[in-house]
This record gives sequence, structure tokens and C-alpha cells, in this order.
Amino acid sequence: MKKFLIALILFTCISAVSLFAWEPNDLTKYPPCMTAKSWILNFGVGFYDFQYLGNSDYTWVPPIRLSFDRNVALGDKNLPFFFGGIVTYSGLGYKGHGENWYYSTIGLGVRCGYHFNWGVDKLDTYAVTTGGWALHTGDTDFAVTKIGYPMIGVGAGARWFLNDFFGFWAETGFSTHSYFDIGLAFKF
Repeated sequence: MKKFLIALILFTCISAVSLFAWEPNDLTKYPPCMTAKSWILNFGVGFYDFQYLGNSDYTWVPPIRLSFDRNVALGDKNLPFFFGGIVTYSGLGYKGHGENWYYSTIGLGVRCGYHFNWGVDKLDTYAVTTGGWALHTGDTDFAVTKIGYPMIGVGAGARWFLNDFFGFWAETGFSTHSYFDIGLAFKF
């Protein structure tokens, strides 16, 4: 409990210092690691439903995700927006007790987001919205899986770049098949 309290106090102090150093004008700028015409490619894996993990009767493919974003400065103040797309895949199957089925979910969508500039050299934080459709294929009799379902969601993410072209990213929210995604980021 003592370590948790110390970590909480440290986090609060760092947050307070960051907020006092922040200026409202920073909302109209891209983070130092971004430019108005950058392309960003994110590839990673998501975490959603682990109830099938470890059960030998089930075959489970965790959500795999590829998204791409293009920075576009909008308006008179060149506000730091981005637009892009997303493709996801996950699968679930069952073999046992006289049953044998497998189906896949493929998500296709578009993304729109806004970069936040905190003045940290290699950090890119953003808010994002997603819209699209999740398609189902495979052996299942559920009516909802035959037609799929809309992908609509919001989230927040962060990218940390190790150099001008490569970094790591994490995103939370719900817009595809998972609540939390992590992976590799490439900037062009």
C-alpha cells in the first residue's frame, strides 16, 4: 500500500507540473515527433476476451489489428487532425462434444482523430473515433454473425517513437474487437 501511495503522489506531482507548463496554444500544434503530412502505420494485437484461453476445446485467435493514419492540418489555425483506416481480424472455434465450428470476424473501418501536444519530444497522444463494419465468416448459425455488426467507437492512444521512423503504441477504448491494443508504429 505504501508503494502505491508513493506512486500516486509522484504521478500527481508530474501531472501538475505538466499542466502548469502547458499552454492553450499547444492544442493547435502537432507534437514535436509529428508533422502535418506524416503517415503512421500501426500494427498490433488486442486484448478482449480470455475466457477461451487455456481451454483445449477452443481455438482462439486474439484480435490482430492494422491501422494507418494521415495527418491533415485543418482550418485557419492548422489544427492537428488525422484521418485513416483500420483492418482487424479475430477468430473463435470449438471442437468437442459432437460439435465442430470456427468463425472469423473481419473489421473494416475509417478513423478520425486529434493529436494533443504536451511538449514531450517523442510522445504522440491522441483521441480517436472509429466507424465501420465487422463481417463474420465461417461455421455458425447465429443470425447476427451472418450479417455482422457496425463498428462505432471512441478511444484514446499514445505513441512513443524511438527514432524518426519507429516506435510503440497503445490504444484503449472500444471500436474494433478489443478494449486495449498494443503494437509497433511506423512513421513515414
